[in-house]
Amino acid sequence: MLIFIVILMLFSASAFAAPTPADTEPPQLNSSESANKDPAAKLNTIADCGLNEAAQQLALLIIQDPLQQRARLSCHPLLAQAAAEKAKVMAQKGIVNHYVGGLGANQRLRMLGYQLPPFYSGAIGNQVEAVAGGFSTAEDVWEAFKSSTAHRSHLLGELPFYQQQLHIGVGFHYKWSSPHVEYWTVYIAREAVAEDANVTCYDIGCIPP
Repeated sequence: MLIFIVILMLFSASAFAAPTPADTEPPQLNSSESANKDPAAKLNTIADCGLNEAAQQLALLIIQDPLQQRARLSCHPLLAQAAAEKAKVMAQKGIVNHYVGGLGANQRLRMLGYQLPPFYSGAIGNQVEAVAGGFSTAEDVWEAFKSSTAHRSHLLGELPFYQQQLHIGVGFHYKWSSPHVEYWTVYIAREAVAEDANVTCYDIGCIPP
């Protein structure tokens, strides 16, 4: 019995990782124009936020949290697809991090056709993804995310850089034989706009126009 309990504890260990904002203030966008050009603006059903009920529940908690600093978050099916795939890969590998499967978070979205701003980091960069493992419910993982400064600032839009990210997609995958059992991925991001071309980037960071 003691051996079984130890094994169960190992298989239910919790883990999570957070993104980092780019070293720049984002260009100031015209919110009304951006909304009109936003291809996901009309995708308001929760089914576009996640491919299963657990993912959709977490998306709702993030969108409806009283501390959410964004005026709106639109469900984006491409982000939901990316999140589902990332959660599955983490479960298959038994690892919770941003680079499992050989792709950085930003790179994963770009390869699926989601056009991030050019000043977002490259192959191993991440300004869009939060991941976690070992939390059995959407409520549990959301509380864990909020208890981490890095996760909270991204998911609740507490920094100006994150406040312009208005698309969300969430993934959840369950695999009993994998170390963390439950795996969660959240993408909150924005697509490139014309104003982004005026941002100048150097090795030490970017300078807005």
